[in-house]
Amino acid sequence: MSTAQIVRQDATPDELDEFRNHLQTLGPVQRRILSVLMPQLVALDEAGDADGALSIIEAVKTILWEGRRTRH
Repeated sequence: MSTAQIVRQDATPDELDEFRNHLQTLGPVQRRILSVLMPQLVALDEAGDADGALSIIEAVKTILWEGRRTRH
């Protein structure tokens, strides 16, 4: 998954580095799921759908948490 596909243009270089570092700690399944959810999050944000965006954020948080628990 390319970081360019899932990170907004206004992110700082430090934020991009942090994102890339954390992304590398996830397993392949979590990364594939995030590659689907992140573009949806951006689209909802651009459409002004705060409730939809929050639901995607909750799903992302769950996936990231599961990734931490399952990676040894």
